[in-house]
Amino acid sequence: MEEKTPVSKASIWLGLVGIYLGWGTTYLANHYALEAFPAFIMNGTRNLAAGIIMYAFQRARGARPPTAKMWKSAFSVGLIMICCGSGINVWAQKIVPSGIASLLIGSIPFWMAVLDIIASRRAKTPGPGKMAIVGIVFGFAGIVLLIGPVNIMGTALMISPLGAAALMAGSVLWAAGSLKSRTAVFPASRVLGSGMQMIGGGLGLILAGTLMGEPWRFQAQDVSAASIAGFVYLIIIGSLFSFAIYTWLLGVAPTPLVSTYAYVNPIVAVILGAIVLDEIISLRLIVASAMILAAIAVVTLSSGMTRRGKAARAGESKPQPCGQSRPDSE
Repeated sequence: MEEKTPVSKASIWLGLVGIYLGWGTTYLANHYALEAFPAFIMNGTRNLAAGIIMYAFQRARGARPPTAKMWKSAFSVGLIMICCGSGINVWAQKIVPSGIASLLIGSIPFWMAVLDIIASRRAKTPGPGKMAIVGIVFGFAGIVLLIGPVNIMGTALMISPLGAAALMAGSVLWAAGSLKSRTAVFPASRVLGSGMQMIGGGLGLILAGTLMGEPWRFQAQDVSAASIAGFVYLIIIGSLFSFAIYTWLLGVAPTPLVSTYAYVNPIVAVILGAIVLDEIISLRLIVASAMILAAIAVVTLSSGMTRRGKAARAGESKPQPCGQSRPDSE
């Protein structure tokens, strides 16, 4: 059992900025990596590599070896969140325009809130408040305005039903895995636990890609410096940096606040597109960004961070079964 250490608001916001920028910039990296590498095996290889690095690093620092129960939890969460959630979403970006994919992936906060409400009612514990839900809906409306169909492909828009369904399913599974990680049994070290999840999810993705014949469709001549750079960036920033921070935030911050990364990532992606690809920043983007930032403010004010901070300073924190669970989820 690990005693909960009080976490400052500044630390939480630094973590949020980390995943805002980290995952926001991976849209471009994914674009280049998918030009050469098969979706499932590429995603699985980068998660497996990052997971092994994180696991080895923590074990070298003296972390205790995880138990069989911890490995079972890690594989369970990793298969749901990384293999089924992220894996399906990355694959769908090959058949759905990236803007539409971002919009559908932006539904993750909605599903996290819905699942959190269902779980809290079953357990008869406090869940997201009404204002947090209002903020989530308002933020999702901002994403619709930001990357609406007319802004992406003109008046004629064709979306693959299979791709759209896959993105929605992947988003729900990612949300479910995120919430499941709160009550799963992990090592005291959140970094070690994150590495174990990546190993489980990465192996699942590689197996899925192999069963679908991806290794036999790979063409070495398609590999370029840009695709290699995108792949390496996904390992270092998308997996090692951002995912580690994300799992840490799940253990110390309210669900609606953590889920706001899905609102900010499209803004980062659009700004990066303007810098790298000379895309125009329009009035529509400015208005949508204002809506998204306002939604983050609403979620922040209604998420109970102040109450959590006061409770921590008063020494009201409780022991936790794992490094990722919240005290109010027990």
